[in-house]
Amino acid sequence: MNLRLVHRLLTAANDQPYGFLKVRGAELAREVELMASAGLVDASATVHGLETYAVINRITDAGQAFLRAFKNEPPVSLAER
Repeated sequence: MNLRLVHRLLTAANDQPYGFLKVRGAELAREVELMASAGLVDASATVHGLETYAVINRITDAGQAFLRAFKNEPPVSLAER
């Protein structure tokens, strides 16, 4: 799981007026699947076909805690240290 990408996706979903976010592309859809497996979001099943996409339906309490933990600064990857 790419923590910086998770942070960006959670922030984007949190900024949506109704709390859901559709992401397009296999890489982003896979990240949403991982986030759902980790309990950070509730998401619809990934759609594969001409266009691959996933929908974050809502951010869970665990996802909100993740956002609070990195409120002022997104997570730093090991490569950036």
